[in-house]
Amino acid sequence: MSADRVIHLIVGVLFFLVFLKLSNIKIDIKVVTYGFIAMAIGTWVPDWDLFLGIGFHRSPISHSALPAVILGWIIFKFKLPPVLFIGFCLGLSSHLFWDIIYYGNVQWISGGSNDRLFLFINSAILVVISKVVSNRTSHIRLSRA
Repeated sequence: MSADRVIHLIVGVLFFLVFLKLSNIKIDIKVVTYGFIAMAIGTWVPDWDLFLGIGFHRSPISHSALPAVILGWIIFKFKLPPVLFIGFCLGLSSHLFWDIIYYGNVQWISGGSNDRLFLFINSAILVVISKVVSNRTSHIRLSRA
């Protein structure tokens, strides 16, 4: 695991823990475990453009809210636990946020400020979506109690 991956994971953990602390999610071990796994995957997804042959890194396709929209459709279509979507969104958001600070070079968008603005808007959208899903789910639990 590269240093970059570790940093993205650490930032993701911070996003996830702060969100859990500030939200109304009923925390149990399954919620934390499933959410953490989804968050870790979310921190990695933007870098998949390196492996999918898109041809360049920091594609606006992978470095945006689009992967969360696609995953959200799958999660809600198959009635999977919403904490998977929340964790994924927070991981993806944390990756984009860290890229604002450290990189900020999104392909097809000219100018460092415009790149960072694009990343910030998408990162903020993902946090807001996480909060909306959290609020609309009366209780996020994985057990059927």
